Amino acid sequence: MEADAAQDRAVVARRRYDDQVAVLARAQGEVDPAAAQTAKEEAHRAFKARLTAATERMQVESAAAAWLAEINRINGQLRAAQARTKREREAAEAQLAEVDRLSIVAETSRAMADAALEACRAARKAMGLPEAGSPAGSSAVETAPVPPASAKRAATGRSKPAATAAPAPAESAAPTQASPSAPLGPSARVPASAVAAPPSPAGDRPATDWLVIDLRSPQPQAIIRLLHRDQATLNMLVDRLAGADATARSCWQLLLSNLVDAVTAAAIDDAFFVFPPGNPFWDLFTPDQAREVAKGLAALGFRYGGMGEFADGRVPVPRDLALAVGAAGLLPARIRFWPQPAETAELFLKVQVATDVFIAQRAPALTLGEIVRLLGRRAELLADLWNDWPRVRPLLFTTGG
Repeated sequence: MEADAAQDRAVVARRRYDDQVAVLARAQGEVDPAAAQTAKEEAHRAFKARLTAATERMQVESAAAAWLAEINRINGQLRAAQARTKREREAAEAQLAEVDRLSIVAETSRAMADAALEACRAARKAMGLPEAGSPAGSSAVETAPVPPASAKRAATGRSKPAATAAPAPAESAAPTQASPSAPLGPSARVPASAVAAPPSPAGDRPATDWLVIDLRSPQPQAIIRLLHRDQATLNMLVDRLAGADATARSCWQLLLSNLVDAVTAAAIDDAFFVFPPGNPFWDLFTPDQAREVAKGLAALGFRYGGMGEFADGRVPVPRDLALAVGAAGLLPARIRFWPQPAETAELFLKVQVATDVFIAQRAPALTLGEIVRLLGRRAELLADLWNDWPRVRPLLFTTGG
């Protein structure tokens, strides 16, 4: 009976949906950002340990390459788990839609079968025939001669359930999903092209290894102009790296902008500032002493906010200034001028971040080891940039437009 076959198909679809939901739950369990972060922290600790033990530049570059390889591996595993979860969720949604469709078909078929049965009963009653399920009706059916055409139709009718019983093979074909104990298959892994191999220590030192940041160049190099947030330089670099590909251009703009932000933040952490002349407080110190005082203030929680103000509106009081001066190795008793509260709030008003001097001193050749050591943990967010660093690095030393 078609109604029974439709109901069987709906039951099979529901079973397949339940199995798919279980697969989705296992895939979601594999997406663990906290575990990925813990692994990254462990990789960074190992990187710092290798840096501490390094005595040659090659060892620094090797440590950076190993750190990048580990970050790529962690990111690749996380992306693969997220991609599998997405696929399994889409499959579950498709299965649910199929369950809904087959349920509606089954309900419709059952209603049509009930209506047909009721009409048959009414017709037999009108003709004075007994009910089809009664003993009299059964014997009448057995003794009544069946015309050849009717016999053919009856045979056809009896063969229909066998034809509509196809869901049974479908159930055996359903387990196309990975078994719970099976490892992720090739379809769940990130393609090799999606996670570039880390550059080798030798590969990070191109033939033009004489490249170095020159702050005295009459035409500033691209890295200096980029750190000064020159839009034309950003566009030039994006043109050379991405061409006309809109998606690639957007990615490169984000990566290069994040690089500038990371270098600026690292320079602020190390108090690489240019202090304004004419400030009665900062004029008491040499540039290096002023930097140490600013670092002392940051250690006390009074950090430069990046826009000429103290971060989070926290302004030091005279006692905090005296502690910062002492932390710089100076005697507070010899300070001839202590700013008033209103003046203290404006100590960073015209201070500028010397990102160019900072990177020229700390990473003059812009090798992978130098830049990763410079940025510290911030380098983790730029793993995609480091994968293409051998191609990016020479462009940062260009002086033309």
